[in-house]
Amino acid sequence: MKAEIRIVFLAAAWILGMGSNLALAVPVANKQGDYPVPPARQRGNRQVNWVVVDSDSQGLNCRMAQRFRSISVDGLDAPAELFERNKHNVSQWAVVTAFRRGKRLQAVTGNNANQIMISDSQGKPWLPISTQKGNCFVRANSRFIKPIRENSTTLKPLE
Repeated sequence: MKAEIRIVFLAAAWILGMGSNLALAVPVANKQGDYPVPPARQRGNRQVNWVVVDSDSQGLNCRMAQRFRSISVDGLDAPAELFERNKHNVSQWAVVTAFRRGKRLQAVTGNNANQIMISDSQGKPWLPISTQKGNCFVRANSRFIKPIRENSTTLKPLE
């Protein structure tokens, strides 16, 4: 009986240890530098904390279409149309704000621990960001932003 309990305890400790390492993983960009859009309704693996690495002196543009400005991207009132893949020409949406290099950003994530991203009409990923002016989208590409390691429980940055 004691041996069985010890084996279960060691297995649980190993699984929890592995889980904590996986929780610290950050998104990895593909060969084009894009952070992949996760499959719809995928739970887990959300990344909240990002930093701007764009070297443009004007800053990184954060865009939102006028018709979507009054909604919260993760809210119940968010229209399904917003999340239709390869539909929107996001790079033509109005600039709501711009972020300077080094600015820390908070991504909007879903209630089920899912990463929210949209794919534009060219298949390029865009990440929703929470600002004082509401939500807007930045290009999810390593030339513009990079993930910050975060605590898997509190989602606070570790760097």
